[in-house]
Amino acid sequence: MKRKRTGISYPGPPPAGHIRAHPVTVVRNLWRVMFLIVIPVLRGFFLALGGNLVDWASGAWLDILILAVMVGIAVWRWRRVLLWWDKHRMYIRTGVLIETLIILPWEKVVTVSAVEPLYLRPFGAVRLRVDAMGGSARGPDFALYLSHKNARALIERQSGGPAEDDASFTPTGRSILAFSLLGSNSFGGILFAATLISQSGRLIGRRLSDDVFGAVEQLSRDFAFGLPPAAAAIGYILLGGWLIGAYLHMVRHRRMQVGLAGRTLTLTGGQFTTRKYSLRLAGISHLDIRQSLTAKILGLRSLYLAAVGYGRRRDDLSCLIPAEKADAFEAARRQLFPQITPADRHISPAPKGWFKFIAAPALAFLGVGALTWAALAAGGWGDVTLFVGGMAALPALYILVLQVIDYRTGGLGWSGDAYTLRYCRGFNLHTIVLPINRVVGIEVRQSIFQRKKGQCDLIFLARAERRSAHRLRSLPIAQARQWLAGGAR
Repeated sequence: MKRKRTGISYPGPPPAGHIRAHPVTVVRNLWRVMFLIVIPVLRGFFLALGGNLVDWASGAWLDILILAVMVGIAVWRWRRVLLWWDKHRMYIRTGVLIETLIILPWEKVVTVSAVEPLYLRPFGAVRLRVDAMGGSARGPDFALYLSHKNARALIERQSGGPAEDDASFTPTGRSILAFSLLGSNSFGGILFAATLISQSGRLIGRRLSDDVFGAVEQLSRDFAFGLPPAAAAIGYILLGGWLIGAYLHMVRHRRMQVGLAGRTLTLTGGQFTTRKYSLRLAGISHLDIRQSLTAKILGLRSLYLAAVGYGRRRDDLSCLIPAEKADAFEAARRQLFPQITPADRHISPAPKGWFKFIAAPALAFLGVGALTWAALAAGGWGDVTLFVGGMAALPALYILVLQVIDYRTGGLGWSGDAYTLRYCRGFNLHTIVLPINRVVGIEVRQSIFQRKKGQCDLIFLARAERRSAHRLRSLPIAQARQWLAGGAR
């Protein structure tokens, strides 16, 4: 990727077929110069305090001039944004005082995404993002608003033109529902609801938010089921957050479709905000097959992938296969990624390595139990203490069970040109299928205790938009050395 800042466009003036950003960009640009409106607002405020409306009217030309300058700057910035491409490269020119020309070779462009929020739909505009290898890890290489027609033309050019899908996958409504319920985050839903209630209270009045919080309080009193109202309120808030999070997941993945055409993967979906992604298979870093504890019990698994520019935003569609049973999941995975297949385990955790897996969650679980017992022994607020202690112990118990499963199923495998890494991180079990050419390094680590037991940790450093690390714990050092000595394949 090349970036050239110059007063003269290179490799020459924009061709006749160049594309302009959508006019809705003018509105976005206005927000960048909104600070200029402070001048007329302050002038009008101080004159209004003095009751001098005549002076305010006589100076209104200054306010109009400032507003005209704001609109002029916004329009000028929009006119300076041009996009075009040829057979080998894509070009985008931006800037007013300092002109910037971004040149992206097509073979380096990995992800092109077009997002159409509900508020852009009446204008026929989409928010387009382009990410290339070696670009910024904090944001897209460039983002702009385009019309549907221009965005579709750019995506088709990146994918090699319109073509019939070699393979396709459309998840069922039941699969999306299961994925939404299992992947819901209570705290995310609570944050969304709190923000909505707060903003609604500002716009409509305090009565709305007071009614909502009053309803929660009344519900907690009527359906406490023997619990203190405060404890019941916490439970209902968490339950409500989980349901809201599940709903947000469901509308985001509604009407989801995945297609494979040649060497390009396309993904579309969304109920209110529609999203479309076009990814080059060469830019995919690794596949990630995830299972929560509940999904493990139900025999469900989900497929994610890591690629440059894909899934970087929280509202992106980062999941390709939402939640499927083993047979349906494998059939869909083979259709989409026939060359990347998980391998069986060749190296498993050492028989005496179980302590490293369960030590931290077991200690946390016992610690919460001890604190709860001490609080109960001190007297007062017994029911609340028992409820809070039980809620605090659940995450530790959850992770403890996951760590036991990780010890029983984790480890390293390899087949063909890919490694298969199985481990637990956070609240999920991961099966990472990592192509060998994406690995930039392998670290072998041993603590003092591991040296005595003949164990080690293997850490795989992978190349993606950011460097990622995948850690396999408590593997037998003898097997690890033998594998490394054989070329680590």
